[in-house]
Amino acid sequence: MTRLPSRRAFVRTTLTAALAPALCHQRPPNAIPPLAAYAGAPRQRGRLYGQAQAAAIRQFLDREIYGAFVSPTTNRDSLLAYAAACGAVIAEVAPIVHAEWEGMAEGSGVRYEELVLLSLHEELYHRGVLPKVAHCTAVAIGPPHTRDGITLVGQTWDWMESVFGLSSIVAWQRPEGPSVLAYGYPGLWTGAGLNDRGIALCWTSADLGKHDLGVRVGLPSYALIAHLLYQESLEAVAEEARRDRHAGWFTFVMADADGNLLNVEGSPSGVTIERSRGVLTRVGFGTAERAGGPPPMHPRCQAVLDHLNRQRPGTVDAAILGGWFSDPSGGIAVGRSTIDVMVFDTTNRTAHLSRGPAYGTDWHTFRFSDA
Repeated sequence: MTRLPSRRAFVRTTLTAALAPALCHQRPPNAIPPLAAYAGAPRQRGRLYGQAQAAAIRQFLDREIYGAFVSPTTNRDSLLAYAAACGAVIAEVAPIVHAEWEGMAEGSGVRYEELVLLSLHEELYHRGVLPKVAHCTAVAIGPPHTRDGITLVGQTWDWMESVFGLSSIVAWQRPEGPSVLAYGYPGLWTGAGLNDRGIALCWTSADLGKHDLGVRVGLPSYALIAHLLYQESLEAVAEEARRDRHAGWFTFVMADADGNLLNVEGSPSGVTIERSRGVLTRVGFGTAERAGGPPPMHPRCQAVLDHLNRQRPGTVDAAILGGWFSDPSGGIAVGRSTIDVMVFDTTNRTAHLSRGPAYGTDWHTFRFSDA
């Protein structure tokens, strides 16, 4: 198990990771794949992605959707009917995402409705079918806490252990708008990310049992993430979020290169937007509860603030934030459920990704120039 105590150590492990493909023809199970880039018009890049990921998409769909959600009371037809209704909203509200998915369907041989269904994993989870899992810790930090005035957005990705090792960073080279370095899974191509305008998004969700369960017909969370990362500014992000066409539950932690922080929090009852500077951290759903006062601080949010309070002002960088995430005793990671950790530097337009601390941290850095 490796900690990330310093910037020097961060650079050293990054360089080691960059050289590893040349030194070894086979990656270990916890290795992070090299950057893959998909370019062209939306339908074209979707088709290329679908061709490259066809077998992995089908396996992910069969295991994590059909295998998890089909039951004596929930059949495939009902799931696909819900996906088709949500797919119509995607076509209306996010036509570029819709075109990408049509291309993915062509390239992979997986039906468009099945790709939408795959993207509805979060919404299906909130129907209460699956047992509870830990939710991610999402953090944004900017001036005056950060070195050289940079802004950072990161998170622990806390999810099912069954998908460990399947994630990667892909580059979406978009001629019609901002390109994106996207963290995702087969078919879930944008689960978090950074665009080349310096806007980053990480997120977490609502705890089952704490809030009323249920979803509506609307944009799947994973479709909305892509749509928001395709925007030019946080103002445009907020405008799109206010359309209130999402299907389920989320709290997005976002920032731009100028240190502006944004929390977009949605549920089937509506959306709340909060702007701030300095530091923003979330574990689960909470902003909408603040009409009656702030909710209690989540222990992992408090752990982030405790780390920050021990740090000298103006010194936090990607290595330090990554070190907080990858310290198994630091109060942020949650054991083997933290399958990945990531940091996006919005100022320098770089993405940093490692497996979770229980699996051995080994940081990789991705840049738009690598694509």
